[in-house]
Amino acid sequence: MKKSLILGLVIIMGSISFSAQYKDGTYRGNFLDSGENQATVQFELKNDVITTARYRHLAYKGKNFLKDETLVPNKEQYNAVLNYTIGKNINEVINEMYDGSKIEKAGATVRVTKIRSAIKDGLLHDVYSPAGFKQTKK
Repeated sequence: MKKSLILGLVIIMGSISFSAQYKDGTYRGNFLDSGENQATVQFELKNDVITTARYRHLAYKGKNFLKDETLVPNKEQYNAVLNYTIGKNINEVINEMYDGSKIEKAGATVRVTKIRSAIKDGLLHDVYSPAGFKQTKK
């Protein structure tokens, strides 16, 4: 009886420690500095792994990196940051983003910590749209 109880507790504790920390679904977060929204990211999590990620807004000093054709190289560098996160555990990638040297093509002009901050902001605000949620039209 005692062995069964102990085994049951071990199984329960093991399953609790390996469960996802964040809810599955879509998250949105921002990085603001000097009164300007510089980055808005949207990403999806499934079992704490980033499955998709994109920018909803990306600008600096009034220049929109997503729309201005002259900023394509900068946009590609910032896209490299988000592409790096896809398929990775959210907690691991957040720690790796302190040091942008692991992210190929990010370049020196990209502030990886800005994007890290936007992702953390999304996590702090909780899930924007839970997985499987279907919004009904009125």
